[in-house]
Parts: sequence; structure tokens; C-alpha cells
Amino acid sequence: MPMPQCEWSGTPLGPQKDWPLSLAAIYRLMMHSRQPMFIAWGPELTFLYNEPYAVILGPRHPHAFARRFDQVWADIWPDIKPLVGRALAGESTWRENMHLLMTRHGYPEDTWYTFSYSPLHDDAGRIAGMFCTCIETTRQVLAERALRENEGRFRALLDAAPAMMWVTDRHGNCTHLNRSWYAFTGQTPVTGLGHGWLEAVHPEDRPVAARLFEEAVRNKATLRLDYRLRHVDGAWRYATDAAQPRLDENGVYLGHVGSVLDITERRQAEERQTLLAREVDHRAKNVLAVVQAMVRLTRAADVDGYAQALQGRVAALARAHTLLAADSWAAADLGTLLAGELTAFLGVEREARVTIEGPAVALPPAAAQPLTMIVHELATNAIKHGALSVEAGRLDVRWSTLAGWLRLAWTERGGPLVPGAPRRLGFGTRVLDGTVRGQLGGRLHMDWRAEGLACVLDLPLTSQAEERAEQPGLVWGAD
Repeated sequence: MPMPQCEWSGTPLGPQKDWPLSLAAIYRLMMHSRQPMFIAWGPELTFLYNEPYAVILGPRHPHAFARRFDQVWADIWPDIKPLVGRALAGESTWRENMHLLMTRHGYPEDTWYTFSYSPLHDDAGRIAGMFCTCIETTRQVLAERALRENEGRFRALLDAAPAMMWVTDRHGNCTHLNRSWYAFTGQTPVTGLGHGWLEAVHPEDRPVAARLFEEAVRNKATLRLDYRLRHVDGAWRYATDAAQPRLDENGVYLGHVGSVLDITERRQAEERQTLLAREVDHRAKNVLAVVQAMVRLTRAADVDGYAQALQGRVAALARAHTLLAADSWAAADLGTLLAGELTAFLGVEREARVTIEGPAVALPPAAAQPLTMIVHELATNAIKHGALSVEAGRLDVRWSTLAGWLRLAWTERGGPLVPGAPRRLGFGTRVLDGTVRGQLGGRLHMDWRAEGLACVLDLPLTSQAEERAEQPGLVWGAD
């Protein structure tokens, strides 16, 4: 932001040639610095600042230059006045991530700053003003808060899971065991975390379990093992443990996340053993692989955006899981799936802004979760850039079936003018294309009309398509 030309003779400071040497020196230092700084000088605390600080002022720049400090920041004056008083009394102060409620853009805005106030002296050694260096830390504070909240939600999700679940760090130390583990084994965080969970494993199975676990950590590989686990009543139960390595967006290994299931009845009933083992292994690995791929492939401009995008995708996956679980993993109603996903974005406004219409369609479990992710990515784009980003925007979702195929039409209207198809394929577009064509064996047509996106999906509902969708890694496991 360019700095204004100032007619100094019309300010309380007077012409620059008459300024005290101390003021002139600190002013020159400030104006050549890339650190946001300001000076408040004289009885009226005339406010001077450099170009980096103009960004913090927003629309108040350039009119704030050479005005009274208390007038420029009248909205936060009650908060900073005590600090100003201490600086003018000769005391330097420092605040880290101080919260200030500002109205610099015409509306109340939560902001955070790290700054220092220091007294300034004139040429006679008298305190004549104050000097501030500062940096706005709003993004950092909100990002850290979002990460903490996201971690809390993740742990809450694990604690709510009926299966025993665990998380380790990159060194193989168990950092979280969920409530189901403690309820099953009778352990506590004191006895279970770190490598204490091995004490609940049968002594005869413990060496093999420890070796396979250590190999998975060392090789950053998938873990799969069975062992006998001590129940809280003292009996030994058969358990299966499946885990996937956790990687960040750069592929750096963070640890493992895994689930433990009691399979005693399966071991006792040999006829059910193979079927149950395959189901447990498949479902646990698929869910963990999808979550892992979300963590690895999600992209965002900053940590806050990354956390929000990842949270939204994990929540969509959880909604699909809940919908399938409600019908014992037999099928998922398409209309309910669409209504639930769009309600998650629009809340009570969904019925007024979205039309959902079509015959009853029972989606097989293997197609329900991929279709949920498709709808989530379409809705995310509509909320951020499409019709649902403005109040006047509307969305029509209609479907029909013919000869074993489902045709779903997603039509946006009333939103911002669409300039055409995006030049670069984003994560959401890759998910749509890969999931529809690669995983579900369907067809996808996207028309970036000026009035809004029109997307048509043709998906097979045959048993062959269901088997294809059951194959892991077709979309989420690929870079």
C-alpha cells in the first residue's frame, strides 16, 4: 500500500526540518523497515506508521496517517489505553497474541496481535511519545485453535467408536487408547499408553505381537495381527488388530492408527471365521485407507483451510458410515444421503434453497461412501464458488433410474457468473472424475455454464459395479 504525501505544516508535528533529532531518526528507521511499526508522538499522540503497518489498518489507510492515535483506533482504545499510559510513563510492555475486537472493515472482527510499546524521548530526554513494533497473529491463532479442535474431534470420534482404537507417534509409542479399549481390558492410561498395551496381550502371543508391531513402525507399513487379549473379567479373548501408517501432506511418517476387534466368536465358529475376518479386515482397512488418503491428498492455502477441508471430508465419511449403520450395512437410501449431506452445509436453509427429487433408490454399501464423497466435493465447490455461495443461488438435484443405471443431475443456478471450466484440476474435480469413472465405472459430464455448474452422473447399480467399487485404492489411494 503506497504511503500518502503529508503536508507536515498542517499537523501538530510541524515541518520535518523542525522535528527533534530523536523523532526524525526513529521515523527514518520505521519507514525503511519491513516490520509493521508505528509512532505516536506529542501531546496529541500524532499517529505515524510505515507501509507494512498500512496492511493492518485496512480501509483506515491512508486517512489514519498523522491523525490522533486515539481517534484512529477508537474501537480498541479502551483495551490499549492502559498500555499506552504505561509507555508514556516510561515502561516498556510486551503482549503476545493479545485479543482485540476491531471494526476496521465495518464489522466486528476478532483479531490477535503480538506487539511491544516502548517510550520515546525527545532531544532533552523527556518522554514525548511511544513506539510500537507489531505483527498480526490472527491466522496463526485461529489455525492453532482449529488444529486443537480438530485433534479433539478426532479423539472424540475414536472414543465414540464401538471398536477398540489406538494411535501412536512416529517412535511407536501409543499416545491414545479409546474408551472401548479401557472398558474391554480394564487398563488405564497409566498402564496402557506407551508400550503398556502389550501387558494386556497373552504372554505366549506377546513376543510375536511386539515383533510385528516394531516391524510395521520401522518399515512404516500396514499392520495386521491376531492375538489373545485379556478381558476385564480375566478371560482371554481372541482379537484382531489392523492399522495403517499416518502420513502428512508431504509424505512424512507420523505414526500409526489402528483398530482392535474381539473375534472370539469367529474363532469358535470356524464356519464363520473366514467371512467375518474378511469383513473386518476389509472394512477397517478401507476406512483407515480413506482417512489416510484424505490426510495425504487434502490441499489448502494455510493450516486453517487444511483443517477445515479435512474436517469436512472426514465428517462426510462419518455421515455415510452412520447412514449405512442405521440399516445394518445392507443399503443406503439415496434421498436420505443427499439430504443429510446438503443439510450439513446449509442447515435449516437447505429445504428453501435445494430441490431434491427422485424415486427411491437403495444404494449398495460399496457405492454409498464414494457417492457421499462426490456429493461432498460438489457441495463444497457450490458453497465456496458456486450457486450456494450467494443467497440468491439455488440447487436442483434430481435423479432417475433405467435398466440398472442411476442418472443424477446436479444443476446450480443464480450464483456468481461462471467464467468457464477451471484451467487446473483441483482435488475435488479429481475425486469426482476418479470416483465416478475409475471406482464406480460410471460416466461424468460437467457443463460449466455461465449461470452455474450442471453436472450429470451416470452410475451403474449392477452387482458388477458393486464389486468394482469394493476394490480399495482406486481413487483415494492414488496420488
